[in-house]
Amino acid sequence: MARRTKEDAAQTREAILDAAVQVFHEKGVSRSSLEEIARRAGVTRGAVYWHFAHKRDVLQAMGMRVDALLGDRRERMLREAESDPMAAMRSFLHFLTGDLLEDDHVRTILDVFFHRCEYVDEMREFKEFVDDEKASRHREMVSIFERARAQGQVRQDMTAEDCAVMTKTMLEGILRTTLLDVWPCGLRGTTMSNARRIDFLLESLGYRIPPAA
Repeated sequence: MARRTKEDAAQTREAILDAAVQVFHEKGVSRSSLEEIARRAGVTRGAVYWHFAHKRDVLQAMGMRVDALLGDRRERMLREAESDPMAAMRSFLHFLTGDLLEDDHVRTILDVFFHRCEYVDEMREFKEFVDDEKASRHREMVSIFERARAQGQVRQDMTAEDCAVMTKTMLEGILRTTLLDVWPCGLRGTTMSNARRIDFLLESLGYRIPPAA
């Protein structure tokens, strides 16, 4: 019985998260409430507050859903970067701007983070969490570029920090505009794929893209 109760609680939590993604995407985070999320999920307000005390807690759980999809790919990148840092980086960036964005649920969550959340008031604490995550990912990227510079895979007149900042800027721009998907703000109607955009960036950093097999 206890196991069943635990399973029911987990299912309720996932239903609440599903409802929250829909509500946040439709109305924006600041104009949404936990009460509205409860109605959308078909549960009581008490059930929502049992799992999530604040909207920032819901957002953090949404972010963990995306991280769960990225976990294996990130570990693979870090592992392969030991021997071929730029190939590992390129593969991961292609995944972020390609296959990951083919998942409608992930696209919706990312759209909430990028375009429908104001990081003020109660969201300030969530912004601190996001900033910590970004800082951690940035350090990973700098480390990979340091290894790439040591192997002569990228330009020597740029620091690993410079390379990481340029890559982060390009990546965030691609993600934001792909999610907007409204020309001229989005990328619809252009002939260059996101994979080619990433390759163009890496080539500008001095990486020689291997010929297609």
